[in-house]
Amino acid sequence: MASGERKQIHWYPGHMAGAAREIEKVWRHIDAVLEVADARIPVASRNPLYLAFEPEKPYLLLLSHADLADPEASRRWLEYYLEKKIPAVVCDLREDADIRLIRRRLIHYHRPLLDKARRQGRIARPLRLLVVGIPNTGKSTVINQLVGRKSAAVESRPGVTRQLNWLRSGTALHLLDTPGILPHKMANPDEALGLAATGAIRDSILPLEEVAGRLSRRLWADYYDKMAARYGTPETASGNASAVYDGMAVRMGCISGEGRPDRVRFASMLLDDFRTGKIGRITLEWPPCPADEEAESPGLKTEGDAAPPRSAEGENRPC
Repeated sequence: MASGERKQIHWYPGHMAGAAREIEKVWRHIDAVLEVADARIPVASRNPLYLAFEPEKPYLLLLSHADLADPEASRRWLEYYLEKKIPAVVCDLREDADIRLIRRRLIHYHRPLLDKARRQGRIARPLRLLVVGIPNTGKSTVINQLVGRKSAAVESRPGVTRQLNWLRSGTALHLLDTPGILPHKMANPDEALGLAATGAIRDSILPLEEVAGRLSRRLWADYYDKMAARYGTPETASGNASAVYDGMAVRMGCISGEGRPDRVRFASMLLDDFRTGKIGRITLEWPPCPADEEAESPGLKTEGDAAPPRSAEGENRPC
């Protein structure tokens, strides 16, 4: 689809609108906020609705899927958030050590309530923690890990949690699970495609072949060695990204009955490879360079139709 023909993406089911209204109703009862974002797309995976929470309540940002993200990018993001005074943790929600770290950070937010109760000679209530995030970032996973049992539904597809639900984690934490809420409108096609590539948006929202094609161009530009190791070195030097994509499909055995590259089948394979880490640890959004921070916001770079450059990994990344 040509850039001039792109339309805004609208994916805001009724349960998302309802959840946003319910959050407004319970907001005055909330003590702290835990936001779960995706370490591979730290910009696109943060709903602007949640950004307004930062100055209002104690706040912790979790960048999940650390096992799938580029460790150098994650290190730079932590430095970026430290400079911005935003408490952040890069984590793999399957690791017990990371869950213990998250719990310690949250318990720290409970201490003022404990101190106040002690001064008043009463038993402190649990910390009321609002857990938010866009779909498929691992929000329900972290809740289940903190609660210690499968209390929130977890599936590798967006939109599983449909309503607000209070859950206890010991005597210190009271968690409010919320449905994943995407921005009402996403006018930025690069951010929308980043969300689609990571699975935050249902695959049916965007044409899989277009998503995979744009993802392929980005990965060849920034992760050439990893792409070549997985899909073989491109044979074309014509500057034709479509020929590069077709060559990948053929080398991976995605061939139609007529002997042509099966582009749709390979699109599903490429997206699955990216989402499961078969290509390697990859980050699509990097923090801005200090000199460029005021000039442009961090995010996906716009990709053209050039063939992948034959350069070392990292050459096209910020800073």
